[in-house]
Amino acid sequence: MVLPPEVSGLLAGQPGEDTWEPVAHLLTTDTDGYPRVCLLSRAELAAGTDPATGNDAVGCVMRATHTLANLRRNGRALLVVTGAEAAHYVRLGAREFLEAADGSGRAAVAFDVTGTHADSLGIPLRPMTFRADARVRQLEQWDSNREFLARLGFG
Repeated sequence: MVLPPEVSGLLAGQPGEDTWEPVAHLLTTDTDGYPRVCLLSRAELAAGTDPATGNDAVGCVMRATHTLANLRRNGRALLVVTGAEAAHYVRLGAREFLEAADGSGRAAVAFDVTGTHADSLGIPLRPMTFRADARVRQLEQWDSNREFLARLGFG
């Protein structure tokens, strides 16, 4: 499955300090059937290609214990990314988990892209954003996340 270029572009790069950065939504399903939302920045996401299959893939670093439990249970997630005029819904299947060795509960997950859908009426959109700064850089461990995702083949 191919990741739309707009989605790849929105996931690319690192957040800048003292800038407004977009927030991506990763949805999973709890055991009671309700959705669980995990908010992520570009510092916690990466897009790439699985060398084994040639299919597009998404990498994610997170500390969300409920989201990780849901992924371990059924392996499915929906990534929602908002672009200039479309909301992009990317269906994901977890294929690999990598646990942090530092005991933080942080994990990196490699996902296969299993489907995509762009929802647009041609109306200009603004994604949910957050103010990135040095405190957020440290809290989200931006540099460490890139290294962690690289161990899964992203970057």
